[in-house]
Amino acid sequence: MKRRLNMLNIEGQAPVQSPSLDPAKLTFRDAVEDDLPRCLALDASFQSDYVWQMTVNDGGDEIQVSCRRQRLPRQLVAQHPVDERQLLMALHMDNCFVVVEDPYSRQIVGYVTMRLDMSGRVAYLQDLVVDLLHRRRSLGARLVHVARVWASEFRLQQIIFEIPTTNYPAIRFAQAQGFTFCGFNDHHLANREIALFFSLSI
Repeated sequence: MKRRLNMLNIEGQAPVQSPSLDPAKLTFRDAVEDDLPRCLALDASFQSDYVWQMTVNDGGDEIQVSCRRQRLPRQLVAQHPVDERQLLMALHMDNCFVVVEDPYSRQIVGYVTMRLDMSGRVAYLQDLVVDLLHRRRSLGARLVHVARVWASEFRLQQIIFEIPTTNYPAIRFAQAQGFTFCGFNDHHLANREIALFFSLSI
């Protein structure tokens, strides 16, 4: 059975409409199926001036992997590859799916999903989305904290963050949160893009 996350930062018994979002009073709770349309409607776009270029030299007895930051000729505007089927699986299986909600307006402003691998004692962080209008309020860092709490409750050893090579802001964010590069996989994501893996010990 899916382990439930205790609701965090709830204040007030009868929320009323708030003219603006107050980050100090946001609720972090387990997602339900009715949340899916609102999660899918979030603006998950990002802008990037750089991309990570991966090079693999297989010499038989030695394999060398090179990761190099390359500046793009013009700024890239792209969307985080959200997979609706993957979100459904996060709801109905023993995985993590936590949303950030404004208790006044009942507006969802972000979410995190993780896939559990008990055999390896690992959680794979697949989605960490904060709506474009509500970024730069430390919500991403707070979602990482929630993910760590969830992983700790399952007595996992590490979290693996899956990030496309084009999402340089997410790569920098992961590094700032203590994640370290640990590998990559071609055509791993829903849009067939290369995924970089960053690990965080619990």
